[in-house]
Amino acid sequence: MEIVNFFEKLAGRWFSQRTTHALSTQQSKAGKSDLEVTFLAADAAEVQQLCNAQNAADPLCGLRIQQSSMVDGDTKPKTLTTFIVPLSAEGDRTQDPSGDAPSYSGTLLSEGTPETSLYTLEDNVLTIIREGKDARSEERMWFITDNLRMRTGMTELASGLRVASFCSEIRLGVKPPKES
Repeated sequence: MEIVNFFEKLAGRWFSQRTTHALSTQQSKAGKSDLEVTFLAADAAEVQQLCNAQNAADPLCGLRIQQSSMVDGDTKPKTLTTFIVPLSAEGDRTQDPSGDAPSYSGTLLSEGTPETSLYTLEDNVLTIIREGKDARSEERMWFITDNLRMRTGMTELASGLRVASFCSEIRLGVKPPKES
């Protein structure tokens, strides 16, 4: 799968069920989210604006992610909007030695933070690694079918606290774009 097609396939309305587990305390929490993911072309004004603000070039596309989440024990949903732009890296496409699927890698810009993340798409699994002064996280995402995707994550805080997560996400009523 081409990298832009993978990001385009993320677009739509999703229902997400999430379980997080703090490894040191052995505490788990469940939660649910409604996600609305909007795909934007590389030449969209929002994409260009974020690239200009962070002195970056060669955007592949943009994704606006609106999330409303409820975690067990909370009384109010938490809402969050994230805007990300994956950048094309020089020589970012490499052929799998088996000849099956190409792999891609590059950087990922996020609105509101000067820190960049790294992404790779290998064997149709997207991995995003974020490193900051207070935490490091690694998230993996893949599709079981066009309307069912899985995500796993591991976050380690500077304090040493490690939290693992697992999400299953179901597309709600929207067919994905066709691969070209």
